[in-house]
Amino acid sequence: MSDGIIDPVSSSLKRASLVYPQPVAIACGRVLRARSLSERLDACLRAAEVLARYITAVALSSFAARDGGANLNISPLDGNLSFGHFLSASQQVANVGVPHPAAPYLHAGFRPKKGQVVGVTYAALEALLALRNDLGHQLQAMTSSQAQAILDDRKPDTLLTDAMAGIHGLLSLPLFVVEEQQVVQRVIRARRLLLMGESADPAPDEIELAEALDDAGVPYIAVGPIVLRLPPVLVWELVQQRANTRLLFLDRVAAQGCRYKTVEGDEAAGTPERAAEVAALCAGLTRASERVQLRDGRHLAHEWGERRRLIEETGARGEGLIPWHLLDSDTISWFVNRLEPGAEHPHSEVVCEHLLDGRTSIDAHERRQLVLLFGTDAATREELRRDIMDLQVISDPTKRWDERLLINQGNLFGALRQALEFLAKHLSRAGLTLEGLTQTDGPPDYLAIREALMNLFIHQDYADQRTCARIILRSEETVLSNAGHSLVAVERLEEGGAHQARNPLVARALRLVGFAEIAGSGLRMLHAAWRGAHRLSPAISSDRESNSFEMRLDWRPVEKAYDEKWLRRGIKLTQVDVKIVELARKPEGVTLQILCETLGLSREAVKTATSHLVVQALIEASGERYVIADHWRENS
Repeated sequence: MSDGIIDPVSSSLKRASLVYPQPVAIACGRVLRARSLSERLDACLRAAEVLARYITAVALSSFAARDGGANLNISPLDGNLSFGHFLSASQQVANVGVPHPAAPYLHAGFRPKKGQVVGVTYAALEALLALRNDLGHQLQAMTSSQAQAILDDRKPDTLLTDAMAGIHGLLSLPLFVVEEQQVVQRVIRARRLLLMGESADPAPDEIELAEALDDAGVPYIAVGPIVLRLPPVLVWELVQQRANTRLLFLDRVAAQGCRYKTVEGDEAAGTPERAAEVAALCAGLTRASERVQLRDGRHLAHEWGERRRLIEETGARGEGLIPWHLLDSDTISWFVNRLEPGAEHPHSEVVCEHLLDGRTSIDAHERRQLVLLFGTDAATREELRRDIMDLQVISDPTKRWDERLLINQGNLFGALRQALEFLAKHLSRAGLTLEGLTQTDGPPDYLAIREALMNLFIHQDYADQRTCARIILRSEETVLSNAGHSLVAVERLEEGGAHQARNPLVARALRLVGFAEIAGSGLRMLHAAWRGAHRLSPAISSDRESNSFEMRLDWRPVEKAYDEKWLRRGIKLTQVDVKIVELARKPEGVTLQILCETLGLSREAVKTATSHLVVQALIEASGERYVIADHWRENS
């Protein structure tokens, strides 16, 4: 395709990369960015298979939610699954004669209209499957002229856009994952990832639901007011190779389990239960759909339709391109040399490949993150419109501060460097250096400050211009605060677990250079380090109304924080120990689950504490509960 010329096929692929479900959008983006004719041909065939897999995920879930047809079934998905298996499954569901939620959308592409023998989507995918089978492994050794001849003669890119056009309605339905749901003052707040468009790291948003979803952490598609669970064909799970969660398609089914694969080709194992669920759904098992609406009365598909139109208008105006002219070349070079030492120019290609999965178009939130990460002084100041960070050393509470560093210009990598130099000077025991941040083990002081600092950069709300990030160093504690309330319930922060950061590109950039690890693991590591140093657990507070987050790290060893009442009895109990004893003193005792919820600690941490108290004969295990020891009932 000649530079600067936008033909109808490329226009359709561009639109798909912006607003279609993430797997399809990623596959279409790869067709657009193919660097050779043979690569474009290969990308077209891979995109067609991704499309067939996605259609099957929706079709099988919709088939399970059908109205009637109790004895209906489709051919089993078994063994190593290929393009043909998914195309056949989709066609079979499209031919089902009973109503189901996605039926009209499947009929549009799979059932023939007047003058057609088969539906347009089925015809196009069947032709692409035939081409794939004809070529076999020839693509690996194909010359440019051979690829050109096939592209001209069999037009796989046109067939791909035809296949998508036939089911445009289906591809316009929002694909999403709700990571967490909380009921706050009778309002159901859900942290959602809208998996539409090419970005593999979408920023989470918060929505208020009228009804809760049955399952968090699984992909759903919204069909009007109805939502359908897409497992077991499409799942959302942690991919270790990517250090983050990803969508994975079913790729193999066997009695002992199944295998899943991402669009990028990363693999993950599935359980025997998943394999059994696939077999049951193909055999005709029904599964009820859910009805979920936003609190304002709109359904999720309608809400996405409004957002989609804005995205399409932005794309039509040519907006959304990476603002390279606003980025600092020295910072870009430093970042690229961390990833590919000695990489030749243009470094922009390396940034796009590693940080954006090859994309050259970004949304407004991603643009902000790129400017903050790599921007020139003027660009970051214009984007942030506030100071970046305020670091203070305070030895006397009656004074304002002994020493202060106000970082009011530069990008985030520059701010990180300055902050580390300041912290290294005043927290020498932590052993902090920029190059040393790649170390994932070390003394507790280093681990705690490393993880707390990364948390501050990754989860900060950079759109809030009211306050900058602050780090206050006192003799007995370090306090880190920033704009941006926690998107995860505070009591669950120590548990860790993969969840999307408020600033996914910032998180990914820090992981790429080795300064952070798997998403959601940082605070768990911090708590573990602090416990290992026998210190009080970090005190974390999050306030939605003020949009603020604060973490206090108490440097004093626990020995100096024993409860005085118990010390007078010659018994050393921490504040956590005392709370457990108080709860165990209740007539009914207390369960491990209640202790975890009340203390905001992990099961492992609570088990360690209760075991210590049992050894000290302060509490006793009574079935699934802990109760105060008999000889302490009256004295405690």
